Amino acid sequence: MEKYKLEKKIWTDADFEKMGWHDCHIYKIKLSDKLELDIDYILQWNKPDIEGLPFTFWVAPATLVFKNIKNIQFEIDTAFDKAVEIEDIELNKSEKKIQWTIITHQGEIEFTADGFTQWIRQEPFFQFGQTISFIERFGVSLEQTTAQENPNRLRQDIIEQHKKDLEHYENVKKRQLKRQEKSDLEEKREKGEIDLKDYLTKKKEIKELLDYYDYWLKNTRFENW
Repeated sequence: MEKYKLEKKIWTDADFEKMGWHDCHIYKIKLSDKLELDIDYILQWNKPDIEGLPFTFWVAPATLVFKNIKNIQFEIDTAFDKAVEIEDIELNKSEKKIQWTIITHQGEIEFTADGFTQWIRQEPFFQFGQTISFIERFGVSLEQTTAQENPNRLRQDIIEQHKKDLEHYENVKKRQLKRQEKSDLEEKREKGEIDLKDYLTKKKEIKELLDYYDYWLKNTRFENW
């Protein structure tokens, strides 16, 4: 798999129009004269190779800091052990103030601020979901750095699990192709484009392969993909 190439590791409000925080998770919030957020920043949504499969993602731990915070209002309703999920970040400028609204699935955070800086703390992770596990991302952090140390990236169990996930994903793709082949076969039979004997033979072959993939994907995260 090709490594994701970061355009840059530090982003600011000058980049606002090119950025997006939809479905990014917030893990830690610190408020002083600044608003500091520890987030999983989704750098890229990868369209699936095969129609019908979910997107995959390139995600990186990031620290998002808004500067010179004033007039902040929180309306967040969530349990303390749950991450807050961002829907969007809106910017409204007027002659008197620069208004920001962080819209989340759990409520909104409104404030005025001069701007923001976002640090991509680690190299991006290829993910089958939109978040990075607590262990993989090495916990929570508000470090303003582009070189956060993460010894867990070298843990053999994590490396092995990632390798297994990639192998499972290859079987997911093969299974999806067989599902499409089964659908095409049934359509041909309905149109009378294949005789009954050939249809039943081919259908049996496809079913055996589907059963094989289902067996190897059972009790994995890909079972119901």
